[in-house]
Amino acid sequence: MKVLIVYDSQFGNTEKVGQAIAAALGKKGDSRLLKADMVKAGDLEGLDALIVGSPVHAWGPTGKIKSFLKGLEPDVLSGVKAAAFDTGFNSRLAGSAAKKIEKQLKKAGCSIAVPGEKFIVTGNEGPLAEGELDRAARWAKDIV
Repeated sequence: MKVLIVYDSQFGNTEKVGQAIAAALGKKGDSRLLKADMVKAGDLEGLDALIVGSPVHAWGPTGKIKSFLKGLEPDVLSGVKAAAFDTGFNSRLAGSAAKKIEKQLKKAGCSIAVPGEKFIVTGNEGPLAEGELDRAARWAKDIV
């Protein structure tokens, strides 16, 4: 199974979650982890699954994730499973990057495999709450 995990990270927390997801899926096939501004068109070819993650920034994804998603043509990823995650505070008032990412992935033709997930940070710059990396690995396995 060919899986691409695309992320942006401000303080390293989202990157750590992406690494945990890649490690969990690496045992099941070909998984790659790329920063959003490093993705090339060829990276999207032949995908079975696309996972996109961002810290919550101004109640949504970061600018780099928004740019990546806006660059996807409508239905270009038809038939590709997808999932979204974000990192942020455990509060409804913090907003959700994952929900906004999911909307864009659907426009690109993806089918959402599992509901978006928030991985909790304990301070403005982190760290991730205890057990979040293990939870990310378990969540990822549900996607494939």
